[in-house]
Amino acid sequence: MASIVLVTDATSFTSSHIIKQLQEEGYQVRGTVTSLQDEETRIKLLQELVPEAKYKLEVVEADPAKSETWESAMKDVQHVIHAIKPAAALPPAAEGEAPVQPAVEAVQNIFKASVVSKTVKRIVLTSSYQAITAAPTAATDKVFTEADWADAETADPLTKSIILAEKSAWDFVKELTDADKIDLCVMNPTLPLGPPLLDAQQDVVKMILDRGITGCPRVSYSLVDVRDVAAAHVKALALDVSGHRHILHGGNLWMKDIALALAKEYKPQGYSIHTMSLPNVALWGLSLFNKNAKTFLPIVGKQSQFDNTRMKDVLGISPKDVKETIMEEASVLIEKGLVKKPKRTRCQGGGAAAADNEAKTEEATEKKEGEGEDKPKENGDVKEEEAEKKEDQEESKGDGKVEEKKEEEAKSDADKAAVDEVKTEAPEESTEAKAEN
Repeated sequence: MASIVLVTDATSFTSSHIIKQLQEEGYQVRGTVTSLQDEETRIKLLQELVPEAKYKLEVVEADPAKSETWESAMKDVQHVIHAIKPAAALPPAAEGEAPVQPAVEAVQNIFKASVVSKTVKRIVLTSSYQAITAAPTAATDKVFTEADWADAETADPLTKSIILAEKSAWDFVKELTDADKIDLCVMNPTLPLGPPLLDAQQDVVKMILDRGITGCPRVSYSLVDVRDVAAAHVKALALDVSGHRHILHGGNLWMKDIALALAKEYKPQGYSIHTMSLPNVALWGLSLFNKNAKTFLPIVGKQSQFDNTRMKDVLGISPKDVKETIMEEASVLIEKGLVKKPKRTRCQGGGAAAADNEAKTEEATEKKEGEGEDKPKENGDVKEEEAEKKEDQEESKGDGKVEEKKEEEAKSDADKAAVDEVKTEAPEESTEAKAEN
């Protein structure tokens, strides 16, 4: 029987790409999900990704929190790709107890089952750039490498779980005896973007197309194409990379750059995309009732730099242009109906030219991102804001017309009823008046 590659969290955004590439390379793959019943539809889609695969994809049920569910999942497995997305710690069950770390617990359960199997030779762990630097840093010359570690004590709960999970993995294999030795290598991708294979993840591209925030705060994203991430995992199975971390990074983009690129392509198709800069003061006010805006406050104006030398020289992966990645993701999101549909479609001729000119004007005037954010708005900014407000008003007109019609009909019915009531009550009022006289 051929050796098997086990991929955890099989139906997730990143794992689905890993599984697809593994099958295309001829590997026999077994994926795990927490519930076969809950994931039935997505599993079917996953199994149809590579119809010509040498081996049909097998999917089994295994709960990261239940150690007993992993023994059968590991049967005949030679390589494990542990790509379960970490979750923040759970609050302690009783006062004085330490909080439960599901991400650490998952690592321990899966790694222990790997040792017990006696067949697993290597584990590739999907960590994150957040284990290297918890959040974007202020403008410095610092370039982060695989030697850097984020401080778990000062990190937010989710980032802390990512850091602790990776550290627990390294500690686990370090303590293994020679008889139980398992190779470990770690992937630390920045934010993976790209065309979804199953369904959409909640990321910046979807947020902008869905108008999840009004305007563009000065926020930078460290990005990598999810297909490069998948390729790195596949290559790590065969290369001599044991004992190493690998930063997977394609490039940095400011949110406004992303919005402008999307607007140039999709405004002519009726998608109303906010491209105006959002001053810090406005972002703070918006954060009071918009959860997206709230998450941006700590990282405004900050951008981290990463050294992806190992990705290129050791894994042999040339990072894809992240701007192209964004456009490819947007195209698939729209094609699959995974973002809100536009209320109307503009003409492809004049509309396209107008959108193109608008994007070019924005790019020309924005010599330096964020310059003059706190200054009074220029005429161009005012016009742009007014135009977007007008678009919002026009979009709401269609919905409002139906309500207006209903209100008019209701008012008309009420007027008729009032007239009938007057006609009915008139004689009674006349009789009462005579009695009073």
